Amino acid sequence: MLTPFAARSWTRRAALRSGGRALAWAGAVALLQACAATGQAPSTASSSAAQAAATTTGQTAAVAHAGASPATAAAQSPAGTVAISWLVPEDPLLGKFANDGIAPAFQQANPAIKVTVISPGQTSYGEKLLALVAGGTPPTVFTDWGGASFFTLWNRKLLTDLSTYLGQAHVNTDFLLPLYVKQYTVDGKLYAIPWNSNPNFIAYNKTLFEKYSVPLPPIDWNDKSWTTDKLVQTAQSLTHDTGDPTTSIFGLTMGTGTCGSLAWLWNSDPFNNTGGPEDSSVYHGTPLTAVYATRQGMVDAMGWRADLMLKYRVFPTGDAAKAITAQHGLFSGRLGMVQQAGGWLERGAAAAQPNFSWGIAPFPYGPGGRNTMQREDNAWYLCQQAKNLDAGFQLTIFAVRGKGADDLISYAKDNPPLADTSYLGKWAQDILKIPGFAMSQSDFVSVFEGGVKAGFGDPTNIIDNASQFGSDFTDNMDAVWTGQKTPLTALQSVQAKWEGDVKQLVGR
Repeated sequence: MLTPFAARSWTRRAALRSGGRALAWAGAVALLQACAATGQAPSTASSSAAQAAATTTGQTAAVAHAGASPATAAAQSPAGTVAISWLVPEDPLLGKFANDGIAPAFQQANPAIKVTVISPGQTSYGEKLLALVAGGTPPTVFTDWGGASFFTLWNRKLLTDLSTYLGQAHVNTDFLLPLYVKQYTVDGKLYAIPWNSNPNFIAYNKTLFEKYSVPLPPIDWNDKSWTTDKLVQTAQSLTHDTGDPTTSIFGLTMGTGTCGSLAWLWNSDPFNNTGGPEDSSVYHGTPLTAVYATRQGMVDAMGWRADLMLKYRVFPTGDAAKAITAQHGLFSGRLGMVQQAGGWLERGAAAAQPNFSWGIAPFPYGPGGRNTMQREDNAWYLCQQAKNLDAGFQLTIFAVRGKGADDLISYAKDNPPLADTSYLGKWAQDILKIPGFAMSQSDFVSVFEGGVKAGFGDPTNIIDNASQFGSDFTDNMDAVWTGQKTPLTALQSVQAKWEGDVKQLVGR
């Protein structure tokens, strides 16, 4: 049986897969829908129900900075000050970014504004967000994380149009890359300020390439000789299975992508029946009315991934996968190539301190003539139901520009998605300090910028009901990787599940 390593998707956020979490999420969403329909805040009984839904999974909320709920913090604010709250993902580095970097500096620059940093603790971020809103204590500033996708939030009327605030503050969106302005704009209105850009790449162990005399992957995203066929050939040359799971070398691991976005390389997306993700209007907010999980490109892409494990034997499974996972994947030194979101390589390397040379390369061109991969972007939003949105907007801008961008690099080890490329240069300098990193700064920047341009937003962070679609896909595809089901049979099950999900969306 394959371990979770083999089934891992591209996204760094786990889908809400357990029954308890799915029920809690569904309950909180249903409550929000009821509130939106009536235009009223939830009753005390309803608020208690939402909070119970969030805690019945054995999870409790934590307030990382002030040790109080947003409502309590507001009540305790000194006279003359404005209180705002900031819901930050449960991540140690992002916690330091918010608590040690941004909040103190912002309050020093704006003494009339009190910032309470909230952590969801062990509760899913999306569940915590919806529970806070349903309970009448919405965070002023929050992000898309843990099932809280852009159009899940937008359709439930949680997002504030930032256009007025940008105009009043005389802030031009030129500081952002145009592709992000487009991604977070609906009907001509900008609803978010992106803070993180995380394209996926093929990370590789250069030492293994040299040991087995295998040519290195290219650095040019336009190099069409770098194909999925070439990727498999390269992986075969790197694979040396000794029969011992603690010493075997494997050539490649690849995820399915959210909802099967690996199929973008086959010019297929499951939310349209004509082409890739740019042809799916759901990524622009249009409600889903049909799904196409069994498209030929989807079947072929999932079959290709299964072949990596079952036919070519270049993808570790079983005990070998467990051993490699325990040793930080790529940084175990026993994987030749790994599909990986770039921003998390620095974190993995910091933990593993690799003693070999490594680098990153573009995604290969697939049979569909393209090398589009999912880009895991995140943004900050203002909650429409919150108070003191002017102060929240000030915090948002402070957190993404200038000192905010510098702190994101130094504390969170993430890349600020800004038009000013000097920040990418600063981040690249940090990358070059990682043990074993074997690329020049210019080559790294070239590959990273190419990934930003070639990528398309992760469905997890964009489409409505993304967590449900994602978990339905993952749960029904697991049997493919063990050879128990064919890709088509499994995708037929996905199709049936998704059709049920669509009916629920249409009927809500």
